[in-house]
Amino acid sequence: MLIKALCDYSQKQAEKSGAAVAEGWGELEVQFRIMLTPEGDISSILDLREQVAEEGKNGKVKTKLVPQKIIVPERTQKTCVDANLIEHRPLYIFGLNCDKGVFTPDDRTNKARKSHEAFVQLQLEFFEDLDSEICKAYVNFVKKWNPNDETENPLLLQYAKDYGTAHFSFGLSGARGNLEEDAQFAEKYNEYFARQKAQCGDTANVDVCGILGEKLPTARVHDKISFPVGSSMGNKLVSMKFSAFESYGKTQSYNSNVSEKAMKMYTAELGRLVGDKNHRIIIDDLVIIYFAMKSDDSAECTVMSMLMSDSADNADKKVEGMLNSLMSEASGGATGDLSAFGVDLNATYYIAGMTANSSRICQKFICRDKFGKVIENLVMHQADLAINPDNKRQIYFSRIKRELISLKSTNEKVPPPLMTSIIIAALNGTKYPRAMLETVIRRVKTDSDDDKNHFIKINDTRMGIIKACINRSLRLSGKEEEITMALNEQNNHPAYLCGRLFAVYEKIQQDSAGGAKLNRTIKDSYFASACARPATIMPKLDKLAQNHLRKLSESANVYYKKLVGDIANRLEGEFPQTLDLDSQGRFIIGYYQQNKDLYTKSDKNSDERKDN
Repeated sequence: MLIKALCDYSQKQAEKSGAAVAEGWGELEVQFRIMLTPEGDISSILDLREQVAEEGKNGKVKTKLVPQKIIVPERTQKTCVDANLIEHRPLYIFGLNCDKGVFTPDDRTNKARKSHEAFVQLQLEFFEDLDSEICKAYVNFVKKWNPNDETENPLLLQYAKDYGTAHFSFGLSGARGNLEEDAQFAEKYNEYFARQKAQCGDTANVDVCGILGEKLPTARVHDKISFPVGSSMGNKLVSMKFSAFESYGKTQSYNSNVSEKAMKMYTAELGRLVGDKNHRIIIDDLVIIYFAMKSDDSAECTVMSMLMSDSADNADKKVEGMLNSLMSEASGGATGDLSAFGVDLNATYYIAGMTANSSRICQKFICRDKFGKVIENLVMHQADLAINPDNKRQIYFSRIKRELISLKSTNEKVPPPLMTSIIIAALNGTKYPRAMLETVIRRVKTDSDDDKNHFIKINDTRMGIIKACINRSLRLSGKEEEITMALNEQNNHPAYLCGRLFAVYEKIQQDSAGGAKLNRTIKDSYFASACARPATIMPKLDKLAQNHLRKLSESANVYYKKLVGDIANRLEGEFPQTLDLDSQGRFIIGYYQQNKDLYTKSDKNSDERKDN
């Protein structure tokens, strides 16, 4: 599905630009252009990068350098020494390595010299009969350049810092044309490519393409894709490297039944999407791309980026305001007016998650639906996570990830299968994975509050995750949701009541200390045990509470006894022996909401006393 979608999307993008890149050619990002004199000398090296301003966090504007895109003959995919026509790699062009600003043609494997020799041989063979001004200047440069004599070249030293990662192109001084745009070169290259294609054509491997439905040559190998978290050498989505993957007597990627034409389309489009921050987000090792099946999907992808990621690169104040309004409506049970975003709600939308495994790209999931339905599911996801009426903010997947790991852990990554399952549930509106609830409850029970890093183990996000898991499971099973955003005094589930009672016992202990900071509270000592086995722990806490009540004022004593009595009566004098996972979640939510209610009332009473 993904390869087909990428090919269809590529055709949509070709419609947008008016014309597709001709077969045998491709886009290349270049940072610098080498300007040549007719004699083949370098007159200057132009920096083609454009400074682009973008709004960062806290409204600060930052700039970045964006390379220029040009159309050049197809680049080689080989990792061995293999030159391109109109080479862009500095090692081939100049035959020099650069180490800490020092240029030298020498290296352990002699690769710089071999690369330059291959470059010179290919260019001279191809350009020998071309007599346009730029082609002749290029040939003169190739003949004259000697790496041994250019280690102190001032023009190269000027860009030594960027040398290793830069791409170069060629032009003629005096704005008299660029090499890749020369008509003579283009005509000869197109004829050369057609001959190469004909020679490589193998009628035994011409078949109906499983993607395009046309009878075309099948791709023997698939191009590598520059993947954000993958190998620096590139990664392949389709690869049949070992004979164990082959069948029906077909070798290599002939097994995939993807034509050369379709392969070029999907690899180019996937490479573009994973490199565009408005079409992808990255969570640990998981790269998520998204696109609408239309020629211009910028509006849809801007909305999706801001729903999926808190990255400042995706910040759009207008969209952010609309999303906040939408989240506020969603928390009240409404889905809001999705048409307010100015997007096509009926557009077919794709979201795919991938990771890199050695030299391969592994597809983890793909979601295909109407854009409006995807947005509705994500809004419902946010509504399920909302638990603080005073802070109706979005909970991004990156924040969920952080809450599923301990700050003291040396491994700061959530297992990809778990993160993938969470995202799939949010996109499709299905049940959250059981492991999500298990993990967050384990974190609450085993983590500790730390004043140094201001980390609170029971926070809004973790409580929202528990609420979402329990409520969604009940809703999709046809039952009534239990967990509300605020304290629910009508909720008589034993686990929820035990959590409430624990919060009251803790508040009694805190108040009995008269404002002094306790070295260890009942929460520190008994919370995890009470959460799992209330019948063992709660009677002990009740006895401790009786001792703490004696230290309080008469009015406080009466208030807390009445509150404890009301909750205990709902339990009918019996604590549950053990609590299953869902009930442990209810216990934690009961504690959180009762604790918040107690401190809110305490602050309110304090303010009233000040006013009086």
